[in-house]
Amino acid sequence: MNTQLEQLETAIRNQAKNLADSNLQAAEQQSIKILADANKQLAKKEEREIEKAQVAAEQEYRRKVQAGEIAMQAELDQLRWSLVQSVMANMQQHLQNLTSDSYINLLKQYLTHTATLFEDEKLIIEVNAEDYQLLAPQWETIVNECVPDKKCILSMETKKITGGLIIHNAVNRIRIDNSFEGLISRLENEIYQVITAQLFASVNPTRNM
Repeated sequence: MNTQLEQLETAIRNQAKNLADSNLQAAEQQSIKILADANKQLAKKEEREIEKAQVAAEQEYRRKVQAGEIAMQAELDQLRWSLVQSVMANMQQHLQNLTSDSYINLLKQYLTHTATLFEDEKLIIEVNAEDYQLLAPQWETIVNECVPDKKCILSMETKKITGGLIIHNAVNRIRIDNSFEGLISRLENEIYQVITAQLFASVNPTRNM
């Protein structure tokens, strides 16, 4: 009887051990699977975080590059404007430093060239007060020399201009401004373009970096 009981107990213990071993093996496999899944999820999360960090870093880099470009463009605009103003001031000073003979010759050239652009025979010439005093005594001689086929009248209504002359037809519908201010205004865009071309010829754009 004792022998059978012992055998039964032994069988129960063996069965329990086998079940425990089987459950332990299944638990280990499940644990390995859970750990592997967790590692995969962690790897995916790390990958997403890295991608986010890369995107953020690229956006920050582009922002800094764009900010640098804007700052550089502002400096270039300021530099170009300063250069244009300097050129204009030098041109103004040069025009003001012309001698009387040179200045009268310049006005004659303006008159000859501009008057030929009009089909009208009668033209009105406007100058500043100082130039009126200079030209009036010799105006008839100047007209006969420069535009003998036109009737050019030197207006007594002087203009507030630095120098040069303004010509219009009798009805004042067609008007050409060859004053120094008009000349400088017309040249300003061209001078600006030349200065811009020279500046950008020596500046490497950062946008394509």
